[in-house]
Amino acid sequence: MTQDIYNEKVVLLKQYAHAYYVLDNPMVTDEEYDKLYREVAAYEEQYPLHKAFDSPTLRVGGIVRDGFEKAEHINRMWSMEDIFDHVGLIEWLKRVEKNVSNPSFFCEPKFDGASLNIRYEDGKLVQAITRGDGVVGEDVTENVKTIRSVPLEISYKSQVEIRGEVVIKKSDFEKINEERLSTGEALFANPRNAAAGSLRQLDSSITAKRRLVFYPWGIGVNSLTQTLLSEKMNYIYSLGFLAPPLYKSTNSIEEIDSFYQEIIAQRDTIEMMMDGMVVKVDEISLQEELGYTIKNPKWMCAYKFPALEKSTKIIDIQLQVGRLVL
Repeated sequence: MTQDIYNEKVVLLKQYAHAYYVLDNPMVTDEEYDKLYREVAAYEEQYPLHKAFDSPTLRVGGIVRDGFEKAEHINRMWSMEDIFDHVGLIEWLKRVEKNVSNPSFFCEPKFDGASLNIRYEDGKLVQAITRGDGVVGEDVTENVKTIRSVPLEISYKSQVEIRGEVVIKKSDFEKINEERLSTGEALFANPRNAAAGSLRQLDSSITAKRRLVFYPWGIGVNSLTQTLLSEKMNYIYSLGFLAPPLYKSTNSIEEIDSFYQEIIAQRDTIEMMMDGMVVKVDEISLQEELGYTIKNPKWMCAYKFPALEKSTKIIDIQLQVGRLVL
């Protein structure tokens, strides 16, 4: 195999992998994919210096480390103000509209996972950092390279930080806990814990097996020229990142509430756990005008979902005598 043929096979393998792992829409049979994968891996083993920067073989992991180094975000990752009901939303909107005129809003689901900041330079993924305290997090770059919905290379060449949530689909969460149960390991309490624990595995090959998914929800340092956040995010999606299953630009509290109810109605059918909807002022200039508190941006909030309620039936009560007398 020549270098040119290898490069062609890598491009084809990336297309197949994206269709299979990210889009859930296989382009070829498993046998065809595995055959092509083995051919690419064999060439890379023979000529390691010729290995492509974004080869799909990097997705399997294999790097084992003693711990994670601390790393600093270029731009701070802020937390959000929580809103728990319609009254709270009205109050938040009043504060926004008191300081800026005629804002529009960008709304999207709030996934319940582990927040991540990925930095690209010259189109290449150079660093991935957990949120940490918003200023300093942990460098999990090698683990993030195994997440197939994270592009290893993008067409945007200027420096950019892409923020998002690492999540595990509900069906994959159940499979992970079934495997842990069979090996006698402690079960993960929820998909959020599973995502965070998988992202911080010291052995990147374990992370690779967990089928983590990355959904971008924001941008840190960047030189994008779009004037609306929604426009910037649509551009980010076009670079090869996953778009959320639902998102919408809105202009009034009625539209915000309507979309909020739409997301709640689909809460059980969407594959990822969600705990609310994020509402952001769409105009970048108005975001800058509104600014920040000590903890939160004044231009965004998390409109939380009501707690899930379920009924249970008591089957039996067993009384026991203890050793202690009170």
